Amino acid sequence: MRPLAAAFRIGFAHVFAYRAEAAIQLFSALIVAALNLSLWTVATRERAEIGGVPSGEMLAYVVAAWTGVAVIATRVHEDLGRRIRDGQVAADLLRPGSVQAFLYARDLGRAAAAVILQAAPLCAACALFVPMRWPGLGSWPLWALSVMLGHAVNFGLSFLVGMAAMKLGNVTGLSHLKGTLVSVFSGALIPVQLYGEGLQSVLRFTPFPMLAHAPAGIFLERDEHVALTLVTQAGWAVGLWLVGAWAWRRAVATFTVAGG
Repeated sequence: MRPLAAAFRIGFAHVFAYRAEAAIQLFSALIVAALNLSLWTVATRERAEIGGVPSGEMLAYVVAAWTGVAVIATRVHEDLGRRIRDGQVAADLLRPGSVQAFLYARDLGRAAAAVILQAAPLCAACALFVPMRWPGLGSWPLWALSVMLGHAVNFGLSFLVGMAAMKLGNVTGLSHLKGTLVSVFSGALIPVQLYGEGLQSVLRFTPFPMLAHAPAGIFLERDEHVALTLVTQAGWAVGLWLVGAWAWRRAVATFTVAGG
């Protein structure tokens, strides 16, 4: 556990080491959140209900979704893909322990820093300027747990995308594809309940709604099966982890760096 704890501290400290970048990320997150809130404020002004959700709760959904995204957003796929392309992954393979676990612990540290630098300020700004219904105290721990599980699911996806560099050499295209799929189908950009029933049925068999839609539903206190939602998130996280571990073992068995 000591190396993983060190990786967590590295990920946490790395965010605070570049304060200007952290400030820019917070500013960008505030702008995007403000634009989405403005859009949904206009959309809900003349309608009592949208997609089965009361108009007043839709603003809370947007806040919950974008606050969660600030935490679960990860660049593990870009980092891992770059290290594989440049050959730096050879040093990772020499380290004791699992490369997958090391990357997860480090990104978990980044997520913890994002709670302080992005999620908390977003919530504070919304509390001051957005007239919305906030959940009861009992829902906050469940929402936090759901966001953590959403981060684990997103890490699993990102690890698989980054590892594809062993075969493709570059994952820039896959990174853009992953970003588009997450933005569109996670519920961060468009609430999942606004899609047609056919597409919603398809999305139930994918991990994307587990990233933003599931935590937002818990935040709104509209999820009647919270325990099932959390178990489903955990199942996706564990399943993607196992697939990533299996694929990693197979890939490194034949992977070569600098011809050796």
